[in-house]
Amino acid sequence: MKRSSRFRMLLKIEKAKEREEARKFAERRQALHEKKAKLAELEGYVAEYRERFSAMTRSGSLAGQIRSSYEFINRLTDAVSQQQQAVSDSERSVEEYRQLWLQAKRRMDILQKTVDKLAHEELVKDGKREQVVADELARRKYQRS
Repeated sequence: MKRSSRFRMLLKIEKAKEREEARKFAERRQALHEKKAKLAELEGYVAEYRERFSAMTRSGSLAGQIRSSYEFINRLTDAVSQQQQAVSDSERSVEEYRQLWLQAKRRMDILQKTVDKLAHEELVKDGKREQVVADELARRKYQRS
C-alpha cells in the first residue's frame, strides 16, 4: 500500500473529527443565539413592567398593587442578571469550541497537504519508473534490429 493511501485513511478520520467539531461549534453558536434572544425578551419585559409601574404610581394605585409590581420587577431583573450570566458562559463556550474546531481544521489541512505532496511524489516516481521501462524496451528493440 502506498504511503499516500495510508495517509488518505488518516485524512478521512481527521475529516470526520473536523466535521464533528464544526457541528459542536454550530450547536454552541445556536445556543448562544437563543440565550441572547431570551435575554432581549426579558429586558423587554422589564422595560414594559417598569413603564406600567411608573403609570401605576402616578395614577395612585393601591399600595399592595404597587408593592406586588415592584417585587415582580425585581424578580424579572434577577432573571435578566441570570440570563446575562448564561449569555457570558455561552460566549465562552462558543469561543472554546471555535478553537477546538480550528485546531481540527488545521490538522486536517496539514494532512491534506501531506497527502497531496505524497501523491505527487508517487506520480513523479511512477512516471520515472515507466520511463525507465519504456527506455529499456526501446533499447532492447533497437539492439534486436
